[in-house]
Amino acid sequence: MHRKIHLIYFSPTATTRKTLEAITRGTNGTVQSETDLTCRSPEPLPVFGKDDLVLVGMPVYAGRLPQLAVQRFLPITGNDAAVVPVVVYGNRHYDDALIELYDCCRKQGFRPVAAGTFLGEHSFSTPQLPLSKGRPDAADLEKAEAFGRQIGTAELKTVPGHRPYKAGKTLTGSATSVDPERCTACGKCIEICPTQGMSINNSVAEADPDNCIWCMACLRFCPADARSLTLEPIRATAQKLNDHFSERREPEIFLGQ
Repeated sequence: MHRKIHLIYFSPTATTRKTLEAITRGTNGTVQSETDLTCRSPEPLPVFGKDDLVLVGMPVYAGRLPQLAVQRFLPITGNDAAVVPVVVYGNRHYDDALIELYDCCRKQGFRPVAAGTFLGEHSFSTPQLPLSKGRPDAADLEKAEAFGRQIGTAELKTVPGHRPYKAGKTLTGSATSVDPERCTACGKCIEICPTQGMSINNSVAEADPDNCIWCMACLRFCPADARSLTLEPIRATAQKLNDHFSERREPEIFLGQ
């Protein structure tokens, strides 16, 4: 059983991080390092060895990985460390995101020994259109811990998905808008924005439409509840997801043999 655990994640709304932490509890190992790619590139770069187990987690955006997350991950070298790629999605499907992360890990010199797909509350979820609300829930976290107990040392040869990957979507426009009467200009959204695309103008927090990746961190963590999801393409997608993808999906795990 691996004892030295390292975490690498991109997790704007904290669901991916929470899932990796549950998997870690199942391994009964000790966390040696934690690399959060959400708001910045890793510095200094983490260093791994053959005796380490590295859990790499990223969210799924329209069936692919967020390219900002991939860019921040690629400078990291695996040095033949065992790795577990994990993707977290909002109940529709993970499409080619898992195989994309698997390939990224192999390209960087990691040795996949297991992989998993888990559920998180969709970033487009609202009280009016709840999408995978409250996930990962207690059952999800129990399954993540159980997965951690099953991770071995045998190489994982393949995972579901297609090469070439499905085309990624071009995201344009600010996903959220702000209520100037509620915004306190506290700066929380600036602190947590993955692209550093938020700024305070005239005592109101505004988003740069050219740097929004639709992660909804600013909406999810605004302490004044001053932001709302208003971009029409997102509202239409949220309605479609609510109409056609509300049936509960469950985590999937893949183990080396």
